Amino acid sequence: MRKILIHCLESIGLKVLLSEIYFHLRTIGIKKVKPQIIRSLPHDPTAFTQGLAYYNHTLYESTGLVGYSRLRCIDPENGNLINEIEIDGEWCEGIAVVNNRLIQLTYTSGRAIVYDVNNLKPYNEFSYEGEGWGLARCGNLFLMSNGTNRLFYRDENFKIISELPVWLNQRQLNRINDIECVGDKIFANVLFENCIYEIDNKTGKVRHVIDCREIVKNSGRRNAQDVLNGIAYVPSTKTFYITGKCWPMLFEILIPA
Repeated sequence: MRKILIHCLESIGLKVLLSEIYFHLRTIGIKKVKPQIIRSLPHDPTAFTQGLAYYNHTLYESTGLVGYSRLRCIDPENGNLINEIEIDGEWCEGIAVVNNRLIQLTYTSGRAIVYDVNNLKPYNEFSYEGEGWGLARCGNLFLMSNGTNRLFYRDENFKIISELPVWLNQRQLNRINDIECVGDKIFANVLFENCIYEIDNKTGKVRHVIDCREIVKNSGRRNAQDVLNGIAYVPSTKTFYITGKCWPMLFEILIPA
């Protein structure tokens, strides 16, 4: 019955309208900005993107699904693949690079795999409880999401240092996916949402909403299941790389202050 109702709403355009109304109501009072597209690059449409990281003039990507999980090294100038490895038997998630170590989360097995960022060879791993979703570097610490509204700061040995609950207009912002840290800001994808949330790293409150609906509309995605996910910051240009699950395009964007 639910599927029939959703189909009927889609056929008469009400689902889009109701989604727009819901989006504006839950973000009322919060400043919304639209990102500027600097350029677009080709992206592997079979890559189920779970995380992006930028390090030493190179873009790294983690993809998910068991049997399809990979760790990819991409040239950010043209989108060409430089190197790639497969991770057997795992559903991989977010990634971050700290001190030449690339850490890749797994969805439900509690493994954080450690690689040499220069050759993508695994040489160690950490363990953690619960699900792994997004990961980012915050100075010499890691920031991790687990699909709830809670973010966790972890030290170099992946032990939890502190916890940061995230709030959107005094409501929990759940399903936080890939994340990126820039100064005192955290930028977060949220599963099934076409925007990026800018979060204060001290209070956990959403400060801005980056409206990516036009980018999603022009992404070339196959369907609504190919959601926006993956965000990486480039300090030298103050721009971000973003993409989505199985998108054929990768975007470099500038987010207004």
